[in-house]
Amino acid sequence: MRSVVVEQAIAAPVSRIWRACAQVEGLRAWQADEVSGTVRVGEQLVFGWPSLGVSVELDVEIIEGERRIAFRSDEARLEISITPGQVTLTHTADFDEDECEGTRSSWRLALATLAHYLEHHDGRPRTVHWAVQRSATTIDDAHAFFTLPEAQRGWLTRAGTGVGEEGSEIALDLAWGRPLTGRVLSHTPPRDVLLSWRETNHSLLALRTLPSPDTDGERLLVATWSNWGTTPNADTAAQLDGAMNRLSRVLQKRATA
Repeated sequence: MRSVVVEQAIAAPVSRIWRACAQVEGLRAWQADEVSGTVRVGEQLVFGWPSLGVSVELDVEIIEGERRIAFRSDEARLEISITPGQVTLTHTADFDEDECEGTRSSWRLALATLAHYLEHHDGRPRTVHWAVQRSATTIDDAHAFFTLPEAQRGWLTRAGTGVGEEGSEIALDLAWGRPLTGRVLSHTPPRDVLLSWRETNHSLLALRTLPSPDTDGERLLVATWSNWGTTPNADTAAQLDGAMNRLSRVLQKRATA
């Protein structure tokens, strides 16, 4: 068994952080796309990501009001601890090395989303647009195309800064003529990045690579666009779909060259 521990600073009162971690509506605003069930010891929650065809059942194991909540699924255990200005998440399971690093990156991105939600959109419902493609690529190649300016110009941008370290500013001139300026909220090389997007009501754009569920040597290329309190612009969603399709083709060609 291995434990992944991730900490996240959050500029919000403990009561608001607790509501986001211990209520169905709060969990839906930053973690799963769909959450059902009851947050009560001995009850069960179901987290769902319909765009990936994935769902997870979690038993509520511990609730210590505004301090700690823990869930269990078979042998895996997830605990969220809250102190003033900070969340600490511990996920324990029978991870192999790749699963461990992928889980760490995924939780860093999720907790950065939690902080952004509480600091900018607290109480507003979230809508997520998923753009998913498959490609015979590696996490290193996908990460390079997510982050390097010259590689981004092959599928996402006309010009821009690329993606730097967490906390750095970003300015991209997107291929369809819209700007994306904001900050890098999460960046775990060589895996996932999370960008704030000022021009679209402080939405979030995540670029990720996940293992293919059924094909060795293939990865899922994923862009998720999270909006709170507004309906995602259909044209921008379609442009993101097209960009991910271009990225898949570029990486596929690179893999077979």
